[in-house]
Amino acid sequence: MIRFGLIPLVLLIGTGWFAWASYRRAAQAERALAELHAENRALLHEARALERAVAAAEQGLRTLSSHPSVPRDVAVTADLTLADIRRLVERKELDD
Repeated sequence: MIRFGLIPLVLLIGTGWFAWASYRRAAQAERALAELHAENRALLHEARALERAVAAAEQGLRTLSSHPSVPRDVAVTADLTLADIRRLVERKELDD
């Protein structure tokens, strides 16, 4: 009689332990996923801020290179830098 009562008790305890361990792993995975989403949002925000800064620098260089009072060698350097910035931005563009 004790044997027949012990087996269901062990199965019940084992099932409870397995369920609790699974719940803990799922909760931990959910927290990790939430942290990753927060980091992803922060990185996207930073990338957009950098894109705006590059666009502002590009506009400044464009203005500098086309201004009549800027010496030719400075204008050529500004144009080269502008092309470099464009190449870098096009290669590392983010999908929205």
